[in-house]
Order: sequence, then structure tokens, then C-alpha cells
Amino acid sequence: MKQYNKLPIPKDSAWDRFRWGRYVHWRIRDFFKGIRNIIRWIPTLYKDRDWDDYFITKMLQKKIEFQREHLINANRHTEIDRDNRYMTLALNLIEREHEEFYTLEKYDYEQSDLKLEDVEGMPKHKSVKFELKWENLDAYLAKYPGAVRRVKKMYPDKDLNDKQTLALFVGMYNQERCHKLLYKVLERHIQSWWD
Repeated sequence: MKQYNKLPIPKDSAWDRFRWGRYVHWRIRDFFKGIRNIIRWIPTLYKDRDWDDYFITKMLQKKIEFQREHLINANRHTEIDRDNRYMTLALNLIEREHEEFYTLEKYDYEQSDLKLEDVEGMPKHKSVKFELKWENLDAYLAKYPGAVRRVKKMYPDKDLNDKQTLALFVGMYNQERCHKLLYKVLERHIQSWWD
């Protein structure tokens, strides 16, 4: 999984730098900016498909990457550190959503062997059995005590005494929190991301 870090903020701003482009006619300047923009989007567009939400958020992730790089490099306003922090947070949340980090995290705390067994009366079919080799789900559940409480409160009718089932529900709950946090960050801060 890719981990985004905050970009270093330059000491000067774009206002202080010499730009040869200001002496070029704006139509020519815009033409070359457009060509550069097409070239940098080609890899993302090439991999794009119309299947599901992954590709929508992948486009959003790439757009935030490009915009963060531009805003930080320009360094033209006083809240650039805040924007850097929230854009980096949004990028990391999108990455965790793509990788389903929280749903799959419980598997770092257990290991199982996969066994295929013949199905009685169906010679060409196999059934899958998981044999638990080791688990440390107590450490996983101790990592998220608030989520454990909320999951037990949300699903009082489920039998959550089994650590495996509880860990599965905690992972799904944390993944949903990641999703909600991403859109809360975008809702509150996206309008301030401009140069």
C-alpha cells in the first residue's frame, strides 16, 4: 500500500520566482499547459474502466495529487500547511479504501491453512476448509476498543462472542469509518484547495 507524506513547503512563493512564461502570449502558454496536462493524465486514463467506484476514486486521487503538488509548489497563501495536511490525509484515506486496508487488517493477526476436501456424492466438486494455525485477535480487538463497543451495540442480535466474527465486523466497521472520514474531509476542505 502506498503511503503519502506531506510535501515540503518551499521557502519562497511563485510570486518571487522568475517565470519566462509571463512574457509569452497567453494563448501559446495555455496551449502548452494543455499538452502537458494531457500527457500527465494519459497513464491514468489508459487504466481507467467504467466498472465501479474504484476508478472514480482513482481519478479523484490523481487529481488531488496533481493539485497538491501545484499548490505546495506555488506556496501563494498562508493556509498552505493546512491544505497540505488535509490533501495528504485524503490521499491516504483513498489509498486505504482502494486496498480495503481495514477489512483485511484482521488477517495480519491470524494465519490459516486452506484445505480442499472432496464433497460426498459429488466426485468433481471440492469444499474449502480453513484450518486456523495461529491467531492473536485479542491484540487486534484491543487496538480498536471503541469500535468493538460500537459493533456490539450496533448488532445486539448477532453472536459476537466468537473473536473471529467480532474481528470481521470490527474490520467492516472501520472500513466504513474510513469511507465516511474521506468524504467528510472532502466536504469540509475541498473548497479551500485553490491557488
